[in-house]
Amino acid sequence: MKQKLILDVDTGFDDAVAILLAGYHPALELVAVCVSHGNAPLEVTLDNTLRVMRAGGLEHVPVYAGAARALVAEPLRTDPLQHKRFDLPPALTEPQPQRAVEFLIEHYLGPDGPATIYAPMGPQTNLGLALQLESRLAARIPRLVTMAGAYLEGNTTPSAEFNVLADPEAAHIVFTAGCNITMVGLEACYQALITPDDLTQMRAFTTPRAALAANIMQPHVEWWLEVMQWAGGPVYDAVAVAAIAEPALLQTKAAHVEIELHGTLTRGRTVADMAGWHQQPPNVEVAVKVDRARFIEVLFEGLR
Repeated sequence: MKQKLILDVDTGFDDAVAILLAGYHPALELVAVCVSHGNAPLEVTLDNTLRVMRAGGLEHVPVYAGAARALVAEPLRTDPLQHKRFDLPPALTEPQPQRAVEFLIEHYLGPDGPATIYAPMGPQTNLGLALQLESRLAARIPRLVTMAGAYLEGNTTPSAEFNVLADPEAAHIVFTAGCNITMVGLEACYQALITPDDLTQMRAFTTPRAALAANIMQPHVEWWLEVMQWAGGPVYDAVAVAAIAEPALLQTKAAHVEIELHGTLTRGRTVADMAGWHQQPPNVEVAVKVDRARFIEVLFEGLR
């Protein structure tokens, strides 16, 4: 039986690949896509999402527009390149008239809610708002798999990963609500790099979605090779979706994780007691290791 899931994205390149993987992997059924602010303003992330849905042949999946800004924080500065719309044909469909927060409440309180994984791949504003309105959601979401956080070093500040720093207050609400959370953070994503050879293999599949994914990823992979001199580039959100399709590709450690809201240098940090020294009850399964070979296999299974 396919695993139902709802993606919540702020569509940039990695969200786009995650959408394609969720929409086509044989183990997954993409129920809906919610969109929020994050990599760019909502109008851009929403437009990019709809363009990916069209180009990827996923227009039958409903898209819901969500939060346009964080609960409290001012928008983070992002690279102007992230504010550009994808060079894809304009969308032919519109987002659903219902807003993302209303949809999440309705879905998870409905009969299909307990069977649907929720996968936030950007700021957690939509779910944070939904939990504020309806606290019963925490018990109705069977599992929450999120690309968020870092227990060692951030990528936006030395302390904070982008998705959490974009709305720490929302992340705090989610992480303290009692949800069954798996956190796929930077440490895990950096173990699953996409290389130029991987892109070549994707293009050989000859499916439109494989070509689309390879084209979207190529500039990102090239940047990591040229600027960072890594062997490849991380495709963050795709790792989290692959872990839903194949949970065994992740090794996790149960830990108590809190979101820092006030530190001058540490706001947005996912403060994780990985050693358990402070004897607080674990509230998150933190990804510590990824089977890269299996990740690539799962990605290819969805793109062939």
